[in-house]
Amino acid sequence: MDEDNLNKYYEILELKPDASFSEIKSAYYHLKKLYSSQSPVLSLITPEISETRSDRLLVQIEEAYLELKEDYSAKKIEKQQETRDRVMRKNIPEFEVFSGNALKLTREVLGVSLEEITLATGIPLNHLKNLEMERFDLLPPEGYIRIYVNKYAKYLSLDSKRVTADYMKAVYKKRAPCDRYRF
Repeated sequence: MDEDNLNKYYEILELKPDASFSEIKSAYYHLKKLYSSQSPVLSLITPEISETRSDRLLVQIEEAYLELKEDYSAKKIEKQQETRDRVMRKNIPEFEVFSGNALKLTREVLGVSLEEITLATGIPLNHLKNLEMERFDLLPPEGYIRIYVNKYAKYLSLDSKRVTADYMKAVYKKRAPCDRYRF
């Protein structure tokens, strides 16, 4: 999102652009309460603010909050990714071949939960567990496995091409030909 739109949202919530998320949340609840039809303050100034205008303000407040919340989440994920990259360069062991166990060890060293990866990548939790445990018979068709491993590796800031190639070799070796295309 561009800076002008973000600044507009901060303005709607009557905040400075460097506001913390708790300040954003607090301003959102305060303004929502202030402009609601049950607000004692609004009833005092009703002639000045029509119900239609109040409803429009509430919609703008809601939109501003949701957009700033999303922007804050994106920045937080980006910051976590940068931290993970720094930690990774120092603490991640080198693997000759990337397997499910290598992905799991990397994830654990980085202090990342499977739930976090599910939220960030959209990969179902049960598939992440099955990827790590190399339970190939419980995984979807190979096209999905390739996509899931690629996303997982990227999230952990690994060489996704190498990780995917290594992992898919194991899939091809261990999966029966008839299991490769099942849904």
